[in-house]
Amino acid sequence: MSVQGLFYALPRHGLRGLLVEPSAMDDYLQRSAAQGGPLAMLDQGSLWQQDMQRLPEIEPGVAVEGTLAQQCWAWPADLVTDSAQRLAAISAAQLVQRMHAWQKTQDGSAPDLEALRLWVRRQAALRGFWQAAAQRRDAVLLYVV
Repeated sequence: MSVQGLFYALPRHGLRGLLVEPSAMDDYLQRSAAQGGPLAMLDQGSLWQQDMQRLPEIEPGVAVEGTLAQQCWAWPADLVTDSAQRLAAISAAQLVQRMHAWQKTQDGSAPDLEALRLWVRRQAALRGFWQAAAQRRDAVLLYVV
């Protein structure tokens, strides 16, 4: 079974209520999806954990217990803004260097060109998601199912 990492941008005040009552988070996300979704959603698929490990610019979120998710983290709006600013400072060349370094620690080989392209595209989507959330002053939730 593959594990999927889903990022959600939520109104910052709405996140507070969900943190007070985390068991309501699952219903909220399902209800929001039926109504057109939260403010934004990004599916990082099964590679979410690798991406988070390779992007230390994203400050650690707050672990949320009491949901149906395998793992759940939340970032208040101020952390979203801080992380988005750090992510914006990363160049494509730095992303490629990180991918090379990470691949060498995994199996000693250099990543192929298609793997590099996929990594840069995924990171661009993730950076764009965080930038848009920061501009709206949203909170972010990582929901792993």
